[in-house]
Amino acid sequence: MEILRPTSSLITPSFDHLAPLLPTPLHPQPPLLDMEDLYCILQIDPNDSFIALELAKRLRRRGKFADALRVLRGVLKIDYRFATLMQVGQLEYEMDFLEEAFGHLQDALLVAPNLDPSFFELFKTLGNIFVRRGDFDSAEDQYNRAHRLNPDSDVLYVNFGTLLIQRQKWDEASLRFRRALELNSRSDKAWVGLALCHRNKGDMELAWGNIEAALEYNPLNDVALGLAIDWGLRERRHFRVLELARKFLVQGGWNEKISLAFALLSWQRGDRHMAQLEMERLLAVNPSNENALKLAQEMRARAC
Repeated sequence: MEILRPTSSLITPSFDHLAPLLPTPLHPQPPLLDMEDLYCILQIDPNDSFIALELAKRLRRRGKFADALRVLRGVLKIDYRFATLMQVGQLEYEMDFLEEAFGHLQDALLVAPNLDPSFFELFKTLGNIFVRRGDFDSAEDQYNRAHRLNPDSDVLYVNFGTLLIQRQKWDEASLRFRRALELNSRSDKAWVGLALCHRNKGDMELAWGNIEAALEYNPLNDVALGLAIDWGLRERRHFRVLELARKFLVQGGWNEKISLAFALLSWQRGDRHMAQLEMERLLAVNPSNENALKLAQEMRARAC
């Protein structure tokens, strides 16, 4: 249950309303250099893979994934080591470039001289890609290889559970999510998986409790909140849904559907000022959101 992050092209919304004895290195250690210094060094020596990898790491940390990927792909022209291929492949996967990620991760397997500790992440990510492709047998094979390297990974048990849901094996999936929670009771993704299993069995209250647990541990889990909004509206838990959406937005989460739901529920509960502010923020981020435009028009008509 990997959740993709937004690329740097998205607008970030405003939230106003809611050692001396060591030998001297060839160049300064990266923490002593700012971003401008790193760019300058690369202009002088484009083949300095050490600086390029540090620059990509910082860009990624700042959420500038497209810029980081551009730098990393440039590094591959001069540095085709396992570690570099892993960084490129992992970032490509997070940005949803599945075919490119698959190719670079497969190349990483070929150039690695021995079994590397990073192989766990490699096998896990390859398994995720196979799940996305619908090749569940290959996904299971990759997850099993990862499991042999780290049998106590709660993240991997969540992935196993997700795979079993795809195969409609709900009882087995439930066991995997429970095992993940035994290893890490704060795993919001495991709580979401368990919620889906209970919902499938008709255990609505247990499912809702699981979703609440997921959002308690991670209020910014937009998958959990999306389910909470969907189920809450069907079951007329409007006030609870509104509070969960408010918490998500106040803490810096961003999702257009959640923003729209928050504005609509605020309007329906009579908080027209809050609804108007949220609609203005949503349309500032995406002026062409058709549902938001329709709601804004309806709000203006009723205000007259």
